[in-house]
Amino acid sequence: MVTQTPKLTDAAASAPASGEARYWLDADGPGLPITLDLRPLLGGKTLAEIDLARLWAFIEANELYAIEYNDTGELIIMPPLYPPGGDLESLLIAPVTMWRLEHGGITPSSSAVFRIPGLGGRGPDASWVSPERLAGLDAEQYRAGQVCPDFVAEIRSPSNSLAYLQRKMVEYIAAGARLGWLIDPRNRQVTVYRPGREPEVLDDPEILSGEDVMPGFEFRVRELIFDAPRQV
Repeated sequence: MVTQTPKLTDAAASAPASGEARYWLDADGPGLPITLDLRPLLGGKTLAEIDLARLWAFIEANELYAIEYNDTGELIIMPPLYPPGGDLESLLIAPVTMWRLEHGGITPSSSAVFRIPGLGGRGPDASWVSPERLAGLDAEQYRAGQVCPDFVAEIRSPSNSLAYLQRKMVEYIAAGARLGWLIDPRNRQVTVYRPGREPEVLDDPEILSGEDVMPGFEFRVRELIFDAPRQV
């Protein structure tokens, strides 16, 4: 595997050290996460076919990193989540969870990894699985999280290239997600993903809607994310 040095945006190169991130990965750069192709070690098997207990033992032994995987035999090693980034996640997860208490379903934390059929292991920053989707799972599927959430959201951090997160959101929708938000604090933009439609880019929106997927849910993205003290 060839490792390339991430590019820096011009704006990032001149950004002040205090109050702003020192750098953000170029949207077209390789960025993070690190992807390791394990197929030569798997004897022709995919990660979906090996002993899940062994895979989880590896993930838990390297708990500093959020490790995702795909069914083709690649481990996706995410950078560690530091407190400022985790704080932004909590500001999104909290209202999603409050909405879920009235409407049912589950809203796992970002440390939980869904085993999404056909996609692999993924841990979105925020997510919701509807009661209807949960009802279609047997006990083992529920325990192992073998389901794609109805709603997924990712918040871009300085160590994630925008291009990588865009690909990730498209994969969620293709795997069955009904609504996705890609929140980009750097550019004060949100890209909304829906099945069968082109992604919609919103410039500096004030409020995001759960639409018909999460009726009545609204998230004050400008106040809670874009205008929050910049500590990431």
